[in-house]
Amino acid sequence: MGAVLLCALTLTLAAFALTRRRLLWGVIGVGAHSLALAGVYLFLAAPDVALAEAAIGFALVTFIFLLALRRTGRLVVAATEVYPLLYQEGDKIAGLEWEILRRFGQWVHRDVEVLWVNRADIPRLLAAGETDLAAGGFLPREGATVLLSPPLVPTQLVNVRCRPGPVGAVAGDRGQDHLPPDGLTYEDAGELAAALARGELGGAVVDLVRLRQWLLSEGTNKTHFALRDAEMTPLEDLAFRFALVPHETELHQALEEFLKTLASTGELERLITEHLQ
Repeated sequence: MGAVLLCALTLTLAAFALTRRRLLWGVIGVGAHSLALAGVYLFLAAPDVALAEAAIGFALVTFIFLLALRRTGRLVVAATEVYPLLYQEGDKIAGLEWEILRRFGQWVHRDVEVLWVNRADIPRLLAAGETDLAAGGFLPREGATVLLSPPLVPTQLVNVRCRPGPVGAVAGDRGQDHLPPDGLTYEDAGELAAALARGELGGAVVDLVRLRQWLLSEGTNKTHFALRDAEMTPLEDLAFRFALVPHETELHQALEEFLKTLASTGELERLITEHLQ
């Protein structure tokens, strides 16, 4: 009877190991399967085979698999710098999205590598497979062929009008979709803010997080003087997300599962409060 129960257990553990999306749980299932199989051999009066299965199948093979998990590759993230979501702090990376990405890298057993790029370059890098994820205050343009994570932080696009003149936006960002025909685009939010401060622009289409950063930058540039009496018109309610290319369905599912777990434990809310308030 014991042998029959152990045989049923080995089948159950085999099915468990084969159906896990997280590699760590799959390795744990394989190790437990080998241990149960050693018990079957013991019940079948083959203690030498049982000992070999326990020593090699359970101990050695499981150890090798766990060691391999530490070397399964990188999670390459193409990102733009947006304080306080994702930014460089000396030789380190910080911000809300970095804390989430760092934890997600541990979840999928991959080292996270951030590539700082211009926002307009992100779709090309994703399509070419040169990066796995896009981050850094990502607001997809209409018609963008990407997979999106669940919303991370709600925001809003606003048209900030300081004076007569053309309106600008970051190239490749959602704000570009709201530009008039004579609108101007800039590589990043820093260049956009600088052009606004120099008087080259009459206004800008920008999200609330970047606008907040401009308003908090008093003493570092003259943008805040232009914004102090600016007229602000809401354009669209959005949310910051991570983006992946369409064929990365497995990684997308893992990201959704991870964010759901992070939210259910209250850790996501704690991180948002810590970095944005």
